[in-house]
Amino acid sequence: MSEVQLVPEYVHVPRLPAGSQESLDHLESEGYVVIANALSVTDVSHALDLTWDYLEKLGTGVDRNNVDTWGDDRWPINVHGGIIPSQGIGQSAAQWFIRSAPDVKKAFAAVWDDEDLLVSFDGMALWRPTDINPDWLTDRGGAWLHIDQHPISRPGRQCVQGAVTLTPTSSDIGGNIMVPGSHKWFADIPTRYTKRLAAIPEMQDHFRFPMDDPQLRETPPLMAHMEAGDMMLWDSRTVHCSSPGPQTALATDRSAPELTRVASLVCMMPRAHSNPEVIERRRTAVENRTSTTNWSDRWINADKFPMVLKEGDPNKYRLPPVPELNEYQRALVG
Repeated sequence: MSEVQLVPEYVHVPRLPAGSQESLDHLESEGYVVIANALSVTDVSHALDLTWDYLEKLGTGVDRNNVDTWGDDRWPINVHGGIIPSQGIGQSAAQWFIRSAPDVKKAFAAVWDDEDLLVSFDGMALWRPTDINPDWLTDRGGAWLHIDQHPISRPGRQCVQGAVTLTPTSSDIGGNIMVPGSHKWFADIPTRYTKRLAAIPEMQDHFRFPMDDPQLRETPPLMAHMEAGDMMLWDSRTVHCSSPGPQTALATDRSAPELTRVASLVCMMPRAHSNPEVIERRRTAVENRTSTTNWSDRWINADKFPMVLKEGDPNKYRLPPVPELNEYQRALVG
């Protein structure tokens, strides 16, 4: 069977209030939802400044005003999708500011019907302009459609992930791709892909979805428009990825160097899903400025990702200072 050619339709979907019944219904039906204005305009501007503060204080010479300093020799290690998963970013002031926004927790609390939540120590997706350097192009979506939940060891709804965008999306720039309703395929994956699943450890929550699956032909993927400050939530069982667009408009439209996409990865799960050992490691992670994945019920150190370790020397980066957390933030740690 031939590979499906992934050409997502760029669409304006409903942008719904955090915690609303409409947002929960959309998430349940489609496997994703866009939450409007999780961050205010003022908060977006501040979060962008904090993001650049993080990059400039890595000690490698990144300068927000000089695109010549944005090369791979100075930029933090990033993996497919332009995601920076480590080098202290999960404990950066930028990430703590974003994940502490009231509407971010409000959206997750409504999903779980639980206010006692633990937050992930995720990283960020930072895309550099490819009209300046084509080598900065991130992986195309067709190469890594996936789900983030093991179909056997984690049955049912286990996790809802999130991404807060600090820059507006467009069909030229690209963004998150979702296959609507695909979370409903999850239960059938073990019988469809027995051999494929057998090769994946049960503790691994990443399943790359085969591109020759007929369901992908029948259910076209989409790329939802998002305004700066919006947050997308998606069920970890939903087939998804991110992908750049052609970015043809940027070379003439840009008046100053800027990142084409800035998105904060954030996830919250009920404290009850975790355990004392994991919570103790999470507390230590703050002191050590360790980043993690989206799962807060399991200890996964993102600094030890094979992809991170093979890309270069992580020790050349200066870690951000230990965050000084308030009571609200400490409760999100555990």
